Amino acid sequence: MFKKILYPIRFEAVSPDVLSSLDALSCILNFKKAGTEEIALLHVIDVAKLPMDKYSGYSHEEVKILTEIADSKMDEAARLIENAGLKAKKRIEVGIPYREILKVADEEKVSLIISGRQKRGVLGEIFIGSNTDKVIRYGTIPVYILKYPAIFGADKEACARVCEKIFTKVLYPTDWSDCAREALKYLKAMKNAGVKEVVVAHVMNEKAMRLQPSEKFKEFKRIDKERLEMIKGELEEEGFRVKTYLHVGRVRTDLIRIAKEEDVSLIVIGTHGKGYVEGILWGSVSRNVVEYSDRPVLLIKGGECLTEGETHGNVN
Repeated sequence: MFKKILYPIRFEAVSPDVLSSLDALSCILNFKKAGTEEIALLHVIDVAKLPMDKYSGYSHEEVKILTEIADSKMDEAARLIENAGLKAKKRIEVGIPYREILKVADEEKVSLIISGRQKRGVLGEIFIGSNTDKVIRYGTIPVYILKYPAIFGADKEACARVCEKIFTKVLYPTDWSDCAREALKYLKAMKNAGVKEVVVAHVMNEKAMRLQPSEKFKEFKRIDKERLEMIKGELEEEGFRVKTYLHVGRVRTDLIRIAKEEDVSLIVIGTHGKGYVEGILWGSVSRNVVEYSDRPVLLIKGGECLTEGETHGNVN
């Protein structure tokens, strides 16, 4: 399924609140269970951080030095990959990071992009970086947003145990949209990766439901129960253990709460991938789950994931 992965890698010193590229890579190697055969390492020399001359542009000599340093540092990452029985490829590009990531992803024909760096905000939340945000917004390839447990204070042995069980228990939020169906396709294909249990959750938007007459609300609830049972049946036919949630509340916060209460190892969610031009930032619910959840998120785009479904007021 994820035969070839693209992992953008950086090397500058990091604080305890930001995971290192090699720490993240140790977790990513577990994607071998999902059929990964090759990891393409990409280091982008950010052109915006290069000293510029108004006449000659950036220094090509400095780029040469930075390229040699990056190539040497990438050797350790390549060794980790090869020691895990996977193929490794190194690429170094100069440009605007998110554009180079999307360009290389297309050239290398990867099936997944890894986002491995997170940072804490002033209130302690874990925020995705701007490059990840743009890769998700403008790209069409699934993105895995790693929430490496070390950034929450876990020791390395605990981190390793969490990473090894990454595919054990999956939360699959659905709003019945084409995007959610696309995510379901990926989820079904993850059976051989070791997924044992799936929690299927649909949160009916409380704000929207308040505007409905009582009979209309009951009808919506009946329809949603039937839909959940259909998805449960589909997954059970594939051999998964399935638990369902139907809840009326705040979609974004309730999904994060369910993920914690069920202690899931991964969230698989679809997104419309819309940008500012269309008026939203690639999907309000999916973005908030990615932003605030402490669980890794596999964000699915592409395929038929182009339009919103009938969600009774929910927006994915």
